[in-house]
Amino acid sequence: MKNYVTKRAVSALIAGMMLTAPMTPMISQSVISVSAAKMLTTSPSHTQEVGWYNDYHHEIWQADTPNSSTMTLHDNDGGFSTSWKCGPNGSRGNFLARRGLYWGLNNPKTYKDYGDFYCDYDCSWYAGSSGNSRICIYGWAQNPLVEYYIIEDWKNWSPAQDASAQYKGSVTIDGSEYKIYTSARNSYTIEGNKNFTQYISIRQNTRTKGTISVSEHFKAWESKGLKMGNLYEVAFNVEGWESDGQADVTLKMYEGKGNGGNNGGNNGGNNGGNNGGNTAPNPDSNGDYFTSTFESGAGSWEGRGSASVSVDSKNYYAGSKSLFVSGRTNNWNGASIPLSTSTFVPGNSYSFSTGVLQKSGSSTSMKLTLQYKDSSGTTQYDEVNSATASSGVWTKLENKSYTIPSGASDLILYVEAPDSLTDFYIDNVQASKAGKASSVTTGKGTVDSSSSGGNNGGSSNIDTTNAGLKDVFSTEFKVGTAVSSYEVSSHPDFIRKHFNSITPENELKPDNILDQNASKSYGNNVNPQVKLPSNLKTILDFAVKNDIPVRGHTLIWHSQTPDWFFRQNFDSNGSVVSQSVMDQRMENFIKNTFAMIKQNYPTLKLYAYDVVNEAFEVSNGNLRQAGMNGAYGQSPYMAIYGNDSYMQKAFAYARKYAPSDCKLFYNDFNEYDDGKVTSIYNFCKKVHEAGNLDGIGMQSHLGTNYPDASRYKNALDLFSSIPGIEIHVTELDVMQKGASDSAFASYYKGIVQNIVNCDAVTSLTWWGTNDGMSWRKSDTPLLFDSSYKPKQAYTSVISIIPTDLWGKTNGNNGGNNGGNNGGNNGGNNGGNNTGDTYPTNIKVNYSTQYHQVQFTWDKVQGADKYGIAVYLAGKWRVQTSNITTNSYVTPKNLTPGMSYKVAIAARVNGNWDTANAINNAVNVTVR
Repeated sequence: MKNYVTKRAVSALIAGMMLTAPMTPMISQSVISVSAAKMLTTSPSHTQEVGWYNDYHHEIWQADTPNSSTMTLHDNDGGFSTSWKCGPNGSRGNFLARRGLYWGLNNPKTYKDYGDFYCDYDCSWYAGSSGNSRICIYGWAQNPLVEYYIIEDWKNWSPAQDASAQYKGSVTIDGSEYKIYTSARNSYTIEGNKNFTQYISIRQNTRTKGTISVSEHFKAWESKGLKMGNLYEVAFNVEGWESDGQADVTLKMYEGKGNGGNNGGNNGGNNGGNNGGNTAPNPDSNGDYFTSTFESGAGSWEGRGSASVSVDSKNYYAGSKSLFVSGRTNNWNGASIPLSTSTFVPGNSYSFSTGVLQKSGSSTSMKLTLQYKDSSGTTQYDEVNSATASSGVWTKLENKSYTIPSGASDLILYVEAPDSLTDFYIDNVQASKAGKASSVTTGKGTVDSSSSGGNNGGSSNIDTTNAGLKDVFSTEFKVGTAVSSYEVSSHPDFIRKHFNSITPENELKPDNILDQNASKSYGNNVNPQVKLPSNLKTILDFAVKNDIPVRGHTLIWHSQTPDWFFRQNFDSNGSVVSQSVMDQRMENFIKNTFAMIKQNYPTLKLYAYDVVNEAFEVSNGNLRQAGMNGAYGQSPYMAIYGNDSYMQKAFAYARKYAPSDCKLFYNDFNEYDDGKVTSIYNFCKKVHEAGNLDGIGMQSHLGTNYPDASRYKNALDLFSSIPGIEIHVTELDVMQKGASDSAFASYYKGIVQNIVNCDAVTSLTWWGTNDGMSWRKSDTPLLFDSSYKPKQAYTSVISIIPTDLWGKTNGNNGGNNGGNNGGNNGGNNGGNNTGDTYPTNIKVNYSTQYHQVQFTWDKVQGADKYGIAVYLAGKWRVQTSNITTNSYVTPKNLTPGMSYKVAIAARVNGNWDTANAINNAVNVTVR
């Protein structure tokens, strides 16, 4: 049995060291805190509270913020709830709250002198506004002086992204890989200002509850030569830098040997024990666990999906405020709040209720739903209560005895309008002990009658500021943007919202990754070495963490390639090398680049790469002028080769070393000009037929004065006439050139309409997120202004796609699309699915010449549309939902040998029967 550590009344010093990173905004999430016994408060004039309570040492500390922070200590365990506000105020605010085991300075014992340390925890938390935050085991040791972290979960940034961090390898502990880093520091410590080292373990499969085998990390560090000295403390820590947030931590910390932890035991583990089971904290004196009246703001509520929430003072059930939910582009969008399982215990019953108001002009269904993960980890959706709400009438949703499903975790309570895209309001939300009635009576409350007050579901009233570009064009192609390390750190929410592809703007170009010193040191004159600079690392870390595919840009280019790359001994003063040497250098550069990416990011979705960039002259379409001055348009490659053989070789090398699912592209600008368009066509057709090129990248740096939409369309038509070719629009922007906003919007719409109409286009990338980040910022060439606000051109462009097709790539979204979330039209958890509402007798034919697949099926009576979905990366992803016949042919040039699971659904009376379609899915292998 593990034993509690007894109290030691030793004064604590301010540890004060915060892992820091550049300021980054965070996703606002929410948490409900349980009641507890002792509250601590810090403020600008009172920055720290330290002490003991119920055999656990605690500390709360803040700095450089004008706001206050709180820490409430649990009575029944070592846990705590905490709230902090250190967001952007020009002060670089810091915060921490921790509770655990403490020995203080000059403790003669190391961890080896104790039994093993364990921590059982369950932390519901969020961090928002900006900055970075983490939950972790934290402490100090002396001799040597070490500050250490075992990071379980983080928001936006982890120390792995710190350029000064030294990677020491990895270890598997508690069922997950932890990567180990060290970082040398000089700052304030428990011994005053001096040098010290940070030891950091970062969990790769992040989590918010479980058992942490603390001593196993100490042992792992020492096995890598990182000595652990005399222990100062071992604590569970919630930490934020320039962020706002809340956390609720259930906590047990143990010293000693035993089996407790996840298996339960006398001290209570995740599966029970004397302190586990179905025991919940008592509600307050009114019988409530929480109420939300929105008089002081949105509190812990947030928008679900594309929806946003804000406080409204014209419509309310009681008091003077309510929560307004707007910008819904899918029926399941709404307002949500996470629930802690330490308060809302699975297997226990509670009363949930709220008032809802919609002003669409007609009655519609409103629903209160619980999202959770079952014991197998599958996300489920359970109706708590629903009612038909008349327009303009406050309506009660109530279930006085709702039982949280046994084994449930990751609870989210949300309100939705399952049959409509209308805006709506909620007020007087109540979560209480079972049996307690709602305070809401249908028909009462205050309703502003000056306007309809919301979206009636028609496209003209949709809040388009919340329509993500990737969702709007989800049935057409990937939607990407060029990014910098600054942009992914500073505006990750914007990128995640609008784009499902990113292109490093400069970070993968040769001058950023080629390493001259390492190339010289390698010593054989033909093997240029590459490096992973911190700016590139930041972008690729972001891509992997957020599961966003990447376009690589670029390998072979006359510009932004260092001069020494073409010279003897990789020396800027050396003579120009021969073709045979350059052949080897090109091959090894390409080989080493792909190897570097794979070694550091084995799970990165590198789906395309610009192998050769801008090889043809603008004026006449000839190959570039030979010369060593790439900055002035001359091509060192042409100086060495004199023809396009270097380009053909580059594609052959890239095909040899690129991942099998990475498509290879030739990329150029003014690709629509006479002469140049023909040269690009001829070269790409030749290399495509040789099997080494998959597509053409049309940069599409345009202006309202040139080219016109027809010229641009002609280029699309010519390129797409190559059998099996793909087209990526790689760098789209449009210089406004003095045009009015409406003329600018009209031109943009015409260009994008041509792109949508071209079946060969599989990716559309804007060259920057907003005007302020554009290389052409003075010409305001993008869809968002420098404040990230959508322009008239944005509204014009998204109007191309009917709103009922937005977001249709991911069948898991549910709602009208009928994904795993269920919905009126039938998802995996509901809907009217019958045997005659989905295609049967599916047959598959193959084209080995063009690597295509043709599907045919029996017609479904009453069906007006059919859709195709492919199971990729753990999700059903809709490829098209606009088929009007009972056959479909895939795009050409799919990867031979690749196998896919394919489902075909039918729309009957407006409903998609996806559940039966998925059950009837077929497996195909491309030939």
